Amino acid sequence: MVTLLIGAGLIILGIVVIAHDRRTLLSGLLPFLGLLTWLTGLTPVWLASTLFVIVLPLGILGEVLTHDGYWLLSRYGTSAKGYFFFVGGFLVMVFAPLFPVLWLLWRSVLIVKFLIVKLMLAIYGYVAVLIDAYLLATVINALPLTIKPTKILILGAGLIKGGVGPVLRRRLLGGLALYQCFPKAELIMSGGQGDDEPEPEAVAMHRFARQKGVPESAIRLETNSTNTATNLSEAKRFINSGDRVVLVTSDYHLLRSLLYARRQGVNCQGLAVHTPHFTFTCNAFIRELGAYTIIHRYLIPLGLVLVIILCLI
Repeated sequence: MVTLLIGAGLIILGIVVIAHDRRTLLSGLLPFLGLLTWLTGLTPVWLASTLFVIVLPLGILGEVLTHDGYWLLSRYGTSAKGYFFFVGGFLVMVFAPLFPVLWLLWRSVLIVKFLIVKLMLAIYGYVAVLIDAYLLATVINALPLTIKPTKILILGAGLIKGGVGPVLRRRLLGGLALYQCFPKAELIMSGGQGDDEPEPEAVAMHRFARQKGVPESAIRLETNSTNTATNLSEAKRFINSGDRVVLVTSDYHLLRSLLYARRQGVNCQGLAVHTPHFTFTCNAFIRELGAYTIIHRYLIPLGLVLVIILCLI
């Protein structure tokens, strides 16, 4: 009964967070923890199956890292980075099916005796829950729009051979499709110039939009940004307090972009553009998790320390 009440409380709190401002990891973490609390009452077989589903995304990322390491070793020969990706990814991958079994043996003599196993379970479980919460928060923030935009902010991506590459093309097509539905909205093209780019990304985006028939008067250019954070801080000057803003970017990039928008005081909703290539998406998602960890470089390690302490009690 207690676990049901705790789980319900977490889910209700998550709904409150989503209703207030869903652009936070808590929009996925709180409901997910509520469901986890409810699942503790399952029979051992069902609990083991559920735990495997929970750690499966982390196992898949481990498989992708293993593939990356193999590719690096095959292409460039022996390297510390290649071996790190290959060995580390392999260990993360193979631990996924072992996790549910070891969890069920949590209080057994085997687990109590080998402290390292308890530490591995705590760390692996903590990372798996964060990844699942991040995925759930991304899905929640990708729900259908509830506003009629007056500004459509399209975030840039690296140019390929001096032109619009596949990732940026999909973002532009997604933003332009939305513009066709709301032709009175203004398009904000946001993207500066990298060291290997012949021109700012926003300029190439502007040219693409003009070729698709968008009038010059509907386009605003932001050419000073160098990363996602400065995309939002620089584009903010084109946004008025009463504007209804939709931020357009790739699906794997959505949540972090919205987090920066929230920090900059830009009230907006997100439009997630689908990325079709699974391996590319997984690698990009790994980079997003790394960038998110840097944003919360004190809070996430502190949470891990608390989890380890609780597991060792």
